[in-house]
Amino acid sequence: MRTPTRRRVALFFALPATVLTVAGLAVAASGVATAGTMPTSGPTIAMTISNDTDLPMVLAGSSNPYGQWIQAPSDYLAPHSSQIVKAFSNDPNGVEVDATYSLPGGAQAVFRADNYSNTTDVDGTRVDADFGHTYGISSWIDSGYPNMNVGYHLYGHP
Repeated sequence: MRTPTRRRVALFFALPATVLTVAGLAVAASGVATAGTMPTSGPTIAMTISNDTDLPMVLAGSSNPYGQWIQAPSDYLAPHSSQIVKAFSNDPNGVEVDATYSLPGGAQAVFRADNYSNTTDVDGTRVDADFGHTYGISSWIDSGYPNMNVGYHLYGHP
């Protein structure tokens, strides 16, 4: 049988452990919330690329000639999955990036974004040499200069 003194001692030790656990979870959650913060020193691009096909995409090349990658394109994008590619530039005029993926059947999907003070576009986004296959890319811009957010969906099948 527990005495009132034993209950107080147990509570004395259990309460700090509970407080530390809750504090640890709060710190961990705040780290997750700020993990995707983009730089504020210049223009940025965040591209969400979705592979809405039943086939994988393999990175064939990427370009970021006027900036740096925060999160470069992945080497492989599985079927029915997405990735976020992030880039920035210290040049106040803008930044441009592209990622090219090889597709089954010999086609290539090019995902491109231009974020300049005078234009924000996805011109150059396309599927090359699909050899009669039915691939396509839908794209949209959620926000423009200086912090561009753009999305792409690759659809179709060989």
